[in-house]
Amino acid sequence: MHTVTIQEVAQRAKTSPSTVSRVINNLGNVTPELTKTVWEAIQELDYNPNHAARSLVKRKTNSIGIIVNNLHDPFFYDLLRGFEDGALQTSYNVMFCSVVNGDVAMKEKCVRHLSNGVVDGIILYGSYLTDEAAIRYLHENGREDYVMIENDIPDLFCNKLLVDNVGGARQAVEYLIEQGHQRIAHICGNPNKKVTMDRLNGYVDTMRDHGLEVRENYIQHTSSKYTSGYICMKRLLEREDRPTAVFCSDDAIASYAIRAAQDSGLDIPKDLSIIGFDHQAILPDRYRGPEITTVEQPLYTIGKESVCLLSQYLDSKEPLKPVTRLYETNLVVRETVGFCNM
Repeated sequence: MHTVTIQEVAQRAKTSPSTVSRVINNLGNVTPELTKTVWEAIQELDYNPNHAARSLVKRKTNSIGIIVNNLHDPFFYDLLRGFEDGALQTSYNVMFCSVVNGDVAMKEKCVRHLSNGVVDGIILYGSYLTDEAAIRYLHENGREDYVMIENDIPDLFCNKLLVDNVGGARQAVEYLIEQGHQRIAHICGNPNKKVTMDRLNGYVDTMRDHGLEVRENYIQHTSSKYTSGYICMKRLLEREDRPTAVFCSDDAIASYAIRAAQDSGLDIPKDLSIIGFDHQAILPDRYRGPEITTVEQPLYTIGKESVCLLSQYLDSKEPLKPVTRLYETNLVVRETVGFCNM
């Protein structure tokens, strides 16, 4: 049996889902004529509004739901601190939902659960390409009270906090070029993530801008597991014209690439330079190699500002226009990049 959505009501009434939501919740700022049209569309389509969500206009939960992938992953350490410190500066508590390995069904289940009056607003973190269905569910059901972090669906006008991953990749590759490297390879990250494509594009564009060859076999694709960085590095090292430097899509992959190089008898960075991305505080599986030169993204700031932004949106008596923020990255020089003597 088909369930009528607020999007369908909006189409019948020739208005927006947010306007339909305002009529249902009696929030005002809608003309009497349009209000009448909306109610007629509701009756014609036999639309049943979410009464739990409607109750939020009378009873706030003072909670913000935050959906992340693999909450136990050390990568999220700074981001979680930011979420928590942001909550301390507002009147809201934060509630976390963890989705294992970007499971699509589980993420949609979390979105539906939180949207049913459990929280006042939602923050959805993650750049999985398969997140689109969950995000569109929020949008098409009249939910304006959400923030996307690290994902961007161009036709959705909502709050978006994004990292300049293309620019960050450029920083990494240009630093390697400054150190005399020309044969620079790239190990990509999870193929289901938008940031993976952004960082790959940044690598390719920078190499071409500097007149350097982008060799097909120099671009290695990992699986969804960062441990496959080990295998990718082994493939690169088997080449007769092996690279002198490797840019890895994230620090976890870089840690396994370093292990593979060391297991092959190479010294890092004397024989091979490796640079990562993320400035991850805790690396997986008891990594004990040299400190990784990396590109830092401001996860703490993003986490904190996402909660503060959403609280302002929820507390405002007047509708606020959604914002898009692009955060710059920062190169962190450590121990895994050296000058090229080859």
